[in-house]
Amino acid sequence: MYSVRKVKTKSGSVAVQVVQYVGHLSIIAKHIGSGKDESEVNILRQKAFNWIDEQSGQLSLFPDQRQKVLLVDRADCIGVTRQFAFHFFMSCIDECELSHLPRLLLDMAIMRLIEPASKLRSLELLQHYFGIHYSQRIYRNIPKLTTYKTNIEHCAYNVAQKKFNEPFYFVLYDVTTLYFESFKADEFKNQGFSKDNKSQQPQIVIGLLVTQSGFPLSYEIFAGNTFEGKTMLPIVGKFIAEHPQVKPIIVADAAMLDEERLTELREKKISYIVGARLANVSLDLVKHIHNTLNGNHGSMARFSSIHGDLVHRNINAPH
Repeated sequence: MYSVRKVKTKSGSVAVQVVQYVGHLSIIAKHIGSGKDESEVNILRQKAFNWIDEQSGQLSLFPDQRQKVLLVDRADCIGVTRQFAFHFFMSCIDECELSHLPRLLLDMAIMRLIEPASKLRSLELLQHYFGIHYSQRIYRNIPKLTTYKTNIEHCAYNVAQKKFNEPFYFVLYDVTTLYFESFKADEFKNQGFSKDNKSQQPQIVIGLLVTQSGFPLSYEIFAGNTFEGKTMLPIVGKFIAEHPQVKPIIVADAAMLDEERLTELREKKISYIVGARLANVSLDLVKHIHNTLNGNHGSMARFSSIHGDLVHRNINAPH
């Protein structure tokens, strides 16, 4: 039967050994190593117990959970792997029931998450990190991947409903712009109001619809010179048409909804919440709000206006 022994050495270190006692004699079966402090000795003892387990092949009746410890200052980095990240994202894809999509689309999406780069660079990184090889001829197949957009959005809706139990009481909408490192515009890539302060470079406008917890549901891409207020109704209308069983409230930024867009929402009987500015309402209404809330911190009230019901909450610090 093996045992683990600690022996003090002449240098002041502690040697850890696996010994076997035969009568009054102790026979060293394995010298594990020497440690200078308690943490190193504990690691060596752990290695000793592991060696005993491998040699005996005997399962313990009371197995203990031994913690694996790595001393970073005594370790050497021999390489970096991204395999865990790749398998993690593939598991997420399976969980979202998207594994039926073309492998090219999945690989490019995962690479975009791990290390965003151009399409050419992504192909190089896929081969370098994971041994996945694609020829540059795949460029002719990339435009075909857009045909899966509707299917992906349906999967996103199902995940939000089944996995996250989203009630769809309301959805959030916003837009952003993506500019190109080029000054050559066309009918789609065009100059417009840039959120990146790149007004001289062509861009596109992207509208995104998400759940109240931020889970994406649908998106559309518009020409770079499209007014952001005109992007919301096409996306919202499409979402409601595809999911008539839900009738969510739309939450959007005030700059996105002018009176024309608000009128369209009311005509389509779509409920909405939009941030309002008191500077845009009449002075009489401002006075009415002030008198009603009476300066009470946290107080809230609803008021009628030409733009619909105005809900105001007093967030001023109490005196």
